[in-house]
Amino acid sequence: MGNLKVLMFSKKSNIFCDYAEAILKCNFKTDEFLSIRGNVGDELDEELYLHKPEYVISFVSPWIIPKNLLDCAQKAAINFHPGSPEYPGTGCYNFALYEDSKKYGVTVHHMKEKVDSGDIVMTSYFDISPYESVETLKLKSMNHLLYCFEKIACGIALGEPLPTSNETWMRKPFTRKEMYELFKIDPAKHSDKEIEKRIRAAEYPGFPGAFAEIGDRKYYLPYENRKSIVD
Repeated sequence: MGNLKVLMFSKKSNIFCDYAEAILKCNFKTDEFLSIRGNVGDELDEELYLHKPEYVISFVSPWIIPKNLLDCAQKAAINFHPGSPEYPGTGCYNFALYEDSKKYGVTVHHMKEKVDSGDIVMTSYFDISPYESVETLKLKSMNHLLYCFEKIACGIALGEPLPTSNETWMRKPFTRKEMYELFKIDPAKHSDKEIEKRIRAAEYPGFPGAFAEIGDRKYYLPYENRKSIVD
């Protein structure tokens, strides 16, 4: 336990998390990192709290890392967020498309008990195409997250301090409730243009997106019933 430099939390059965784990294997000895992977709803092993790693890292993690586990980090606890500082919280891809943002990016930041609120370590930006979908925006974001992850992992392995950024979060984190409100369509209230924007922002293969409510029932628009190119 004394040699543990990195304790990483990430998603199971996710190719980008596979790549992140491979980057750790290239930079650290097997006893210098521990990769914990799981799915939403999985419980964290209580023995994890016995570790005192230099860094706790959340990379596409299905868990919100609890504060007492963040406090185990001797140097820093950082998260790789798939959204730029303008889009903290849940539904970052969706809101960026809805707002017709021309630029998007990813953010590496220190973790605090409140999600997406800690000081920013680094960012990486790219342009949003007029034909972008949530699926393609997520794919670009994951590639930029891996770029940042490799830089950070290499720096840690070399004993370098984490980068610092002058950027700050631009708003409070979006909530899941706000995301689902974005997906709601009201034909009596919304213009055709507004409905199109909401449909585009909500579409994702394999998942119901935009919907309308009639009485107590929700009616979802047809969606592509296929596996996404990005888990």
